Amino acid sequence: MKKNIILTIVFVIGIFSSLAYVSASEYTKFSSGFKKHFKDCDSYKETIESTFEGKNFKTQREIIGWRNGVCRYTETVSSGSDAYKLNCMFPDLQVEELYKSMKDSSKKPQEYSLDIFEIKTDSKTGKETFNVVGSTTIRGNNAYITWAKYQNNPYFCRPEKLK
Repeated sequence: MKKNIILTIVFVIGIFSSLAYVSASEYTKFSSGFKKHFKDCDSYKETIESTFEGKNFKTQREIIGWRNGVCRYTETVSSGSDAYKLNCMFPDLQVEELYKSMKDSSKKPQEYSLDIFEIKTDSKTGKETFNVVGSTTIRGNNAYITWAKYQNNPYFCRPEKLK
């Protein structure tokens, strides 16, 4: 079970990183509608289609809105054979940081050491803990780095395999 969770997380990181790499190579962009709605965590949905290494991907971004003091956000990435969904909960500070990163128009690529987490569940209490089990270097503009930092952190976002 533990191996499956780590593999799922690494696989999801791979899919999202691959898509983000395509975007980062063009500098990650967000529509003006998305930025406008994300600033206040107002409900909004958009779909983006992309191609990476000859494979077509569809990404659906959905800002659900404020729930229990956090901004609920989902991002679903699907290809013909796989589909994964990130379920995210961002507190005020993260919403502000993510929004500022989207407004940053700098195209200067940066490097960032992204932690890879392992999720452990205590069999007696059901309590989850998160341990860093490695890292990977990512490269992209400020928006890409900031979003990847939170999307790949189980304290904020959790992957879910859909198919």
